[in-house]
Amino acid sequence: MTADIDEFRTQVRKFIEANAPDGTWSDGVRVPRDAETERRVRDWYVALFEVGYIGGGWPERHGGRAGHTPRHDAVVMEEIVRARVPRPIDQVLLAAHLIITFGTDEQHQRYLPRIRSAKDIWCQLFSEPGVGSDLARLTTKAIRLPDGNFRVDGQKVWTTDGQWAQGGVLLARTDSAAKPHAGLTVFLLDMSTPGVDVRPIREMTGSAEFCEVYLDDVIVPETQVLGEVNRGWGVVNSGLASERAYVGANAVMLDLLFDDLIELAQYIELPGGTSAIEDPVIRDGIAGIRARVGAVALIAAEAVEKLGTGTDDPADGLIAKLAYTELNVAMCAHAMTILSAGVLRPEGEPVHARWRQAFLWSRALTISGGSSEIVRNVLATQLLGLPRSW
Repeated sequence: MTADIDEFRTQVRKFIEANAPDGTWSDGVRVPRDAETERRVRDWYVALFEVGYIGGGWPERHGGRAGHTPRHDAVVMEEIVRARVPRPIDQVLLAAHLIITFGTDEQHQRYLPRIRSAKDIWCQLFSEPGVGSDLARLTTKAIRLPDGNFRVDGQKVWTTDGQWAQGGVLLARTDSAAKPHAGLTVFLLDMSTPGVDVRPIREMTGSAEFCEVYLDDVIVPETQVLGEVNRGWGVVNSGLASERAYVGANAVMLDLLFDDLIELAQYIELPGGTSAIEDPVIRDGIAGIRARVGAVALIAAEAVEKLGTGTDDPADGLIAKLAYTELNVAMCAHAMTILSAGVLRPEGEPVHARWRQAFLWSRALTISGGSSEIVRNVLATQLLGLPRSW
């Protein structure tokens, strides 16, 4: 199996080298800036689907490949990250997994081909103002009408890619009298439906990757319910668990950041004319970062290995996510410390620009996909068995 995976990795690298779209792609910038960039990104996704590097784990009748495993998914994502080219959109992968797992035949036929052709980008309509990652307390309501359809009213926030998405996986409350985790339903929302108002949020990075989405008297056909009414909590959790195959890519991202940390230290000139990389205190700090990067790599490798052998646990991905995002913040803070120690030499501007982007984006990573605080609570109760209240 190891030899097969190594050969597969070589094939993926060659494919990326030959087919990746031109341009500089910054982590955290996921929404195309113009129509031409959007076309190149969509064409890139189509190429990945056509060769089976994404969507390879789908059922063969929907375009998947025989013998494709979560390990193959992990290799693809690792190599895409290593090449610094656009990653497949998490929300599209989530939507595909949910539609395949819980969708009807009609939903399969309607949506899956459009995902593979990159005609449909998807977003995730989960988080709300005042609720954030605690989805059980969401308040967006979907009321069943006499004709069987639903009227949805509410507000979502931190919706990544909402401004160029054609579809949205919407979680709404359909039974207000039920317990918090019950009474929720997942809908497949056409983002062009009247009453859907998408408003991009400008971030401190200068980009607008997140959106507010207002839902005002939005009519959703009952045929767009995904799974069963009032059983949406299980649907959502299945989707979030599907992201575990990609934790190995985060370890690769940390390796790239560490390389950038070394490069930055080489281009910072200290008083006296030496480089920051020669300073023993700075070198000691970098060594500490290297040890932590190695530890996260081991956590991620174990998670991928367990997933490949079918021995994985839902906590594996959460542990890896928490370790990666918190170390990412620490690395960015250390880069700022190195920058403040001296003067940047002109030839160091490209790596300096990458660190500016990484620093401004790092805090968002501790929030997206479940804030660090929520992740710690989940691990405390579900993994360690601690009580939910003190």
